[in-house]
Amino acid sequence: MSHKVSIRGVVKEYGAFRAVDDISLEIGEGELFTLLGPSGCGKTTLLRMIAGFNDIGAGEILFDEEVINHVPAHKRNIGMVFQNYAIFPHLTVKQNVAYGLKARSVKGAELEQRIKEGLELMQIEAYQDRSPSQLSGGQQQRVALARATVIHPGVLLMDEPLSNLDAKLRVQMRTSIKKMQRGLNITTIYVTHDQEEALAISDRIAVMQNGKVEQVGSPHEIYKCPASKFVASFIGTSGFLPGVANGDGVVIGEKKLPLRLRDGYTGEVQVAVRPEYITLREAQAGEICGEIAMTTFLGDFVNYEVQLEGGMILEANEYTKDTGVIRPIGQKVSLHLDLENISVFDSSQAGVLL
Repeated sequence: MSHKVSIRGVVKEYGAFRAVDDISLEIGEGELFTLLGPSGCGKTTLLRMIAGFNDIGAGEILFDEEVINHVPAHKRNIGMVFQNYAIFPHLTVKQNVAYGLKARSVKGAELEQRIKEGLELMQIEAYQDRSPSQLSGGQQQRVALARATVIHPGVLLMDEPLSNLDAKLRVQMRTSIKKMQRGLNITTIYVTHDQEEALAISDRIAVMQNGKVEQVGSPHEIYKCPASKFVASFIGTSGFLPGVANGDGVVIGEKKLPLRLRDGYTGEVQVAVRPEYITLREAQAGEICGEIAMTTFLGDFVNYEVQLEGGMILEANEYTKDTGVIRPIGQKVSLHLDLENISVFDSSQAGVLL
């Protein structure tokens, strides 16, 4: 049976460095929860604390309200999938899948049935007698997934499981992982630095930076309503326009945006806008203006880098279904922002004002 996982005030220090800085999270039973952030943000350290590979400096980790701080890793009923697969090269596929079951003294007909289920679940039954050296990277990762899930873990932990695969295979494997997780209803904690991967597979995401959690929410919430400039810049692509709030709107250059900011805020602000929420039109006085500096055709849309009059570069997308032309480099344009889909941050870059 899957566990609910509670992380309460957890700290991990290496000398004067805090790798995990007072993190608290609640992960529901059967949820696919992703720890997302750049290298060095503390996400793998936290995962290893949940696994029991790293000790806990302060705070508590609980499975179903039972504190597991001092429970050895092999007694935590977890499955673990690593970045480098960590399957045994001297064992066949079937023997690798059986390994965790035998360690738990599963024998006879039950052993064979659960091995069969694991092989079929990950669609590797045809390779059961092969050695890992005879498999592709994707097939090896499927073996690792089968081995981790056949033991029926209460929690499945996955540390950058797709980072060694090529781009097309990563997309295929993340779909397989999502289907597997949904089918088995295993509480899964997934670590990645890949924003697209996190958005594609997760029920909820915790975005981390410098050992802290910046925001927790569904993929849609985090993409549409980032809680800080870091989240807005790390998840997807955002451009940031400096402006000034004067009580009845925000002024960017000569353009006034009719925005009502929280608590009547006045002062310097950063306006974040994503490329799909910028419309390019003929350059007009009093608008946010610039010229096309770079054009990239990407099939369903064209991405433009627009250099603004002050030298800043902002990205804008035009979708090929809506336009039959590609704008030339050097063309003067004005940028119109979709005010329903922007974020405004205060001068600290951490306060959301809309």
